[in-house]
Amino acid sequence: MNAIVESMMSLHRCEDCPIRCRAVKRPHSIFARIHRWHKTWWPGWKIYQKEQRTAIPSLAMHPEV
Repeated sequence: MNAIVESMMSLHRCEDCPIRCRAVKRPHSIFARIHRWHKTWWPGWKIYQKEQRTAIPSLAMHPEV
């Protein structure tokens, strides 16, 4: 399953996700609510968070949205 998620992530990166970008800009919008729901079950979000923690250690203390 991880290979499937990684292949999907190569096509659609979390940092480029239009829903995530809108959620960051407007945290009380419908996009923020969708993003909060989506990241609870999307395994790619965990991969993205792990990449962010290894890239910038300070993000481990302050998770995004």
